[in-house]
Amino acid sequence: MSSPLIRASWTPAQAAALRGIRTTIGAFKPTFGQAQSPAERAQVPASIHSTSIQPGQVPVFFCADALSESSADAKNDIKVILHLHGGGNVSGHPVEQRFMSFFSRILCALWKRSGSQGSSAPIIAAPSRRLATVPENLFPAALQDIFSAYHHLILKGFAAENITITGDSAGGNLALILPYIISQSTLPMPGHIALCSPDADLTYASYTSIPHDIIPLSAYQACASQYLGNFPANDPLASGVLIPFTVSWPKTLVMTGTADNVAESSRKIVSGIQEAGGTAELVEYPDLTHAWWTFAHIFPQSDDGLESLQFLYTIEWIVDEHVHVT
Repeated sequence: MSSPLIRASWTPAQAAALRGIRTTIGAFKPTFGQAQSPAERAQVPASIHSTSIQPGQVPVFFCADALSESSADAKNDIKVILHLHGGGNVSGHPVEQRFMSFFSRILCALWKRSGSQGSSAPIIAAPSRRLATVPENLFPAALQDIFSAYHHLILKGFAAENITITGDSAGGNLALILPYIISQSTLPMPGHIALCSPDADLTYASYTSIPHDIIPLSAYQACASQYLGNFPANDPLASGVLIPFTVSWPKTLVMTGTADNVAESSRKIVSGIQEAGGTAELVEYPDLTHAWWTFAHIFPQSDDGLESLQFLYTIEWIVDEHVHVT
C-alpha cells in the first residue's frame, strides 16, 4: 500500500527529503514578543552602522549579477523585480540563503534572455518588512512597508511599467494586495505581477487539506491569525483573492503545484482577474509542494517556473512562451 504522504512521481530521494522538511516545519510555532529594529533588519554591521536608519524606514536590498553603484539610482529602461518574501509574515529576511539562492536563479534565468537581446539585465529589490512578532508590527505594518518600498523605487526614477511585483507564499499575497493599494493612491501601477504559490485566502474557508504538502493548514492559520490580529480575514487588504479586480489590472502570472495546500488561492486569483477582463495565466506543476521554488535540489523542474518570468522581456505578453512541466 502506498503512503498517503508520497506522490507516485516522486523518487525515494525526493520523498525522503520532503519527509524531513515536513517534520521540521511541523514543529514550527510562530514566536511573539520580539522584533528586529530597522537597523537589525538592514543587517548593518556595527562597524558601518548608520544613524540614518530610523524607525519607520524600510531597508531595501538590491540584487543583480553585477550591481554597479548607480543601478539602485535607476535608469528608466532598467527592469526591476520588487520581491516580497514568504514566511507567513512572522519569519524570513531577504538575505537568508533560501531567498538569495532563489534570487540568483531568477537573475540567471532572465540574464539569458536579456543578454541575447542586448538589453540591460534586471535587478531585484527586496524589502525587509516588519514581521508580526510584536503588537506594533501586526496588520497593517507590512502593507505600510511594502507600499513605502514601491514608492521608493518610483522616487528613485524607476519606470512603473518596468517594475514587476513578485512574491512567494505569504509574500505572494502581499504582492497581490500591493497593486490594489497602489490603485487607490496617486502612484502609477506596476507593469506586471508574478506569484509563486500565494497564500492569498486567509479565511481558509475553501481549502481541503493535502497531506502530501510540507506545511499543514494549521500552520498557515496560526501565522495568519498572528499577522492579522483583530483585522478581519475576509477583507481584500487581508486576502488577495477578494480584491475586486478590473480590466486594467496588471498582467499576472501565477505558479503553483498540485501538491500544495494553498493551490486553490492561485486558481481563484487567475479566475477573478480573467472574469474581470484582465490578463492572467495559471501554471500548475504536477506533484510540486509548497515552497517548490526554493527546492531546486529536490525538484530540478522548478527552474522551468523561473524561466516563465522571461515574459518581462517581451513587448507583448505571450502566453505560449510559458513552460509547463509534464
